[in-house]
Amino acid sequence: MKNFTIYRLAIFNNAKEEQILNRFNGTSNLLEVCFKHLRDLKENRVDYFDSNGNKRTYAVSSEIDYQEENGIINTYLDSAYTGENFEIRNGESNKLTYSVQKDDLQNRKMFTFINIPKNSKYGYVVFENKSKHGLKVIFERRLQLFLKESGFKNYRIVMSPGLNFNYLSNMIEKGKLKKVRLIKYRLSKDVQLSLWDNIDINSNDQDIRELKFKSKTNNTSFKKELYSLFFSRVNKDEKIYFMDEFEVDEISFEINYNGSSKTFFIREKSKMRSNIDVSNRLKFIDGEATNDSLIKVSIELINEILGFDSSDFDEVA
Repeated sequence: MKNFTIYRLAIFNNAKEEQILNRFNGTSNLLEVCFKHLRDLKENRVDYFDSNGNKRTYAVSSEIDYQEENGIINTYLDSAYTGENFEIRNGESNKLTYSVQKDDLQNRKMFTFINIPKNSKYGYVVFENKSKHGLKVIFERRLQLFLKESGFKNYRIVMSPGLNFNYLSNMIEKGKLKKVRLIKYRLSKDVQLSLWDNIDINSNDQDIRELKFKSKTNNTSFKKELYSLFFSRVNKDEKIYFMDEFEVDEISFEINYNGSSKTFFIREKSKMRSNIDVSNRLKFIDGEATNDSLIKVSIELINEILGFDSSDFDEVA
């Protein structure tokens, strides 16, 4: 399975105003700053430690394709970490090839695509998603540091989930609703409704509610209302009314589709993960996705985000 994670990229000045990315200080192009940052990473590997005390590295060892006229960059970011012992064996003979020690760096190369259109406040960054090698935090932090060191001290990089509402709409419509969580902020404990069991719900002086969801009809009716709520604008201080019975501050729900699960939020969409399974959209040669197809799919996904009428979701789209 090949997954992409997409983030929307913005830059703010000291007055917290979003800037046009290709002239964020009046003349400078953030795409060029990104290119210089990646080129610096190719010369200077970043070493740091995670919360478990394991050494991690962040670098670029691949070619950097910089297309200023098209507003795009693509390369492969290197992420590595120490801390695990394991063995590498021959796939046919099972003979030991190499024994990895705790101090050895386990490196992964992850396809990375950056798109910064002209005259836009928003760009997009697409990362290949690999377990234990999240790139968003380190990418954002190091780009911010590079921006500061390059003399742009009054500007701040912000990356938020780039949600593909076409993809999410299809997932809700065709997927199976697994569970719903009704959340009241004043409660110390969330109320959770499980849709495959009968659950007694008792949370801090609240009435016990018993919900029965035994039929496909119930699953469909709940999905229909959740779909409507998800694609509606919910104001910050507005209560959410659900199934003519519940009044809550937030609703999250889990959908399973084609073996993949995703948690949705009605109000706080910025909490959602913007990962998408792109395996069926890529071209593979000898088991490896071709670079051309990785670029092609990245552009398609960004165009899908831009093509969806998501004006009500500007804060996260």
